[in-house]
Amino acid sequence: MKFCYLLGYPVEHSLSPLMHNTAFQKLNLKIKYELLSVKPEKLRTAAESLRNSNVKGANVTIPHKITILPFIDIIDDLAANIGAVNTINNQDGLLKGYNTDGLGAIKAITNKYGSINGTDVLLLGAGGAARAVGFSIVNKVKKLTILNRNLLKAESLVKSLKKYGNSEVSAEKLDNVGNLLNVSDILINATPVGMYPDMESSPIGNNTIPSTLFVFDLVYNPIKTRLLLDAEAAGAIFLGGADMLVYQGVESFKIWTGLNPDESLMLKLVKNQLEKGEA
Repeated sequence: MKFCYLLGYPVEHSLSPLMHNTAFQKLNLKIKYELLSVKPEKLRTAAESLRNSNVKGANVTIPHKITILPFIDIIDDLAANIGAVNTINNQDGLLKGYNTDGLGAIKAITNKYGSINGTDVLLLGAGGAARAVGFSIVNKVKKLTILNRNLLKAESLVKSLKKYGNSEVSAEKLDNVGNLLNVSDILINATPVGMYPDMESSPIGNNTIPSTLFVFDLVYNPIKTRLLLDAEAAGAIFLGGADMLVYQGVESFKIWTGLNPDESLMLKLVKNQLEKGEA
């Protein structure tokens, strides 16, 4: 039996074991996915344990996506630019780090919306999730606007994105979002605003969502955030974060095994669990 782990703190409510273990079983793989609650001061020890021959790899979640970097031998170019790792592959004791969050976001968006090539995108936030999405879409979209409460942080991300990609990229204060909603194609919320238990909050406040806007919220608990409920009421196309959660996991699964898991089954399991309110 081989093992994959989720390193985080806390990790008890993660849906990753449900989707990965089912996918492993369906392909008759003798791999088990387990949670590993790791306090920050124990991270180095946990990372070293991933070199064991019975370990395929790991996912990494809050608060370790950045702080684990010094303990990894090779970091994929995209992950290096994002500055965070969410997937580790053990290659005969050599640890290689990847970031599949942005890839998961792109797949979720394109499955629902279609191609993002040539679109104008508003990206809310400038933290780790926003960086993952930003670096993954900056060479595809026509225009990318980063909106954040802290404008300096948004400008810093813009500076990094301009070095990496060729799209038009700019920064705005989050307060200005109302002026941009009607002239944009896609809105992506990469902030935690609206996440359980603060479910009545929206990252765009009381601004009106046009019906022509595609709204994607990375938050997956609740399955319909206030932002998505407002988008639904406006007649706009919308998507919650469960799809991205699954698709980033699919990319991790491929890295560990070289095989394609049953994506539709994984998505069904996760959404059913979220709808039960058990996440």
